[in-house]
Amino acid sequence: MSAPLPYRPLDAELATDRLSLTPFQPEDAVAYAAIWTARGGEPATAAQVLDRVPALEHQLADHRLGLRMLRLAGERWPVGYVALIPGRATVDEPELVSELLPAVHGHGLATEAARALADAAWRTGRARLWTTIAASNAASLRVAAKVGFIAQHVTHDERGEVVWSALERPVQ
Repeated sequence: MSAPLPYRPLDAELATDRLSLTPFQPEDAVAYAAIWTARGGEPATAAQVLDRVPALEHQLADHRLGLRMLRLAGERWPVGYVALIPGRATVDEPELVSELLPAVHGHGLATEAARALADAAWRTGRARLWTTIAASNAASLRVAAKVGFIAQHVTHDERGEVVWSALERPVQ
């Protein structure tokens, strides 16, 4: 039997002035498939999303992590997501990831969502977060810098250079 995690659960819902961040719901599958496809991934169907995302959400919740769909305040359909995942990092120092539909790029929403999720991560008891971003992705690197992530090192994968940046919990 494994020891219980020392972390509190991730807040189920978060809000900023412009965004509502909520857990994935089955009706989000079509929007999530559009987000997935917009980033250049294989075209996805709602059925494929429903096969993958609820199981991922359950696994993340077990680790006190999670995926939150991004909606403009008062709107029904998601325009992106932000998540804390083990990713290339660890359960103790998870990776913050996000994707938005291209139509909402350039309005500061990714920065706003990342800040909200980082604040929620601190409430779980975590002390450090990571991002791993392709060196060629200047927009995501700018978002990470605005949130306070600091580049630590570079690795390489099949697509090229990956910049690893860390964000430390602010001193209280």
